[in-house]
Amino acid sequence: MTKVTEALNRIARSCSVSAPSSWVNATRSDHVEIRDDFLHETVTDITDRIDLPSPLAGSIAITGTGAETYTLPTDFKRLQRHENAVYHAMQDRPCVPVERDGDWAHIKDTGTAGVVKYFRLTGYDENWSISFYTPISASNNVTVSYMTNSWLVHENGSYGNQITSETDVLLLPRRAVEVGTIWRFRERRGLPYVDKYNEYEALLARMSNDHAARRVVSFGDRDKSVRWQDLVPSVIPSS
Repeated sequence: MTKVTEALNRIARSCSVSAPSSWVNATRSDHVEIRDDFLHETVTDITDRIDLPSPLAGSIAITGTGAETYTLPTDFKRLQRHENAVYHAMQDRPCVPVERDGDWAHIKDTGTAGVVKYFRLTGYDENWSISFYTPISASNNVTVSYMTNSWLVHENGSYGNQITSETDVLLLPRRAVEVGTIWRFRERRGLPYVDKYNEYEALLARMSNDHAARRVVSFGDRDKSVRWQDLVPSVIPSS
C-alpha cells in the first residue's frame, strides 16, 4: 500500500512543485491547495462515481424494532449504486427508494398496496438516517450496502478521510488519485492538463468495468432455470 505522503510527493513533482518536509504541517499555499483542495476533490469524485470494495464499502443489517427511522453509521457517504443496496431479507427483495419529499408525504398520506417496502434517506455528512414507510417488524432485518467516507487508514488501523500523519496509507488506487490531482492542479493554474485528464477518465472507466464485473467471458448459454423465489410471493396474506 502507498502512503498518502508518497502520492503527494509524486503529485508535487509532476506539478513542478517542491515537496515540503512535512505534508501534514505544510502551510505554503500551493502545498495546501494540493493537499486540501485538489486531492480531496479527486477522492470525492472517485468515491462518488465508483462502487469500490471493502474497506471503502460497508454493510449493516438493521434489525427491526418497530421504529420507522434508524440512524446510519457516521462513515456513511452514499448508498451503493445497485438495486439491492437496501435489501429486505424476509421479503427476499430490494426496498424501493423514495427520493422526493412530496412523494414521501404522498405515500404516507395515501398508503400503498402490496408488500413493497419503501424507504427514504435523510440527513447530511455523518448524520444520515433511513426511514421505512412500514416499520420493520421485530426479528426481520434490512441490509444496507453503502460507500464509506473513508479513503485512508491510520497507523493504529482506524480509517479516516483526513491526513493526520506522515504514515497514513492510501486506500484508493494510487495512480487514479495522483493523475486526478495533477490534472486539477494544472487546469486551475492554466497549464496543459488534457493528457492527464484523459488518462484519469480512462483509469476510472477501467475501474468501473472491473468492479461492476462487466468483463465477463461466457462459453455457453445462460442458465435458464427458474428460481422458486420468482414463482412464490414473498408474503402470502392470511385468509
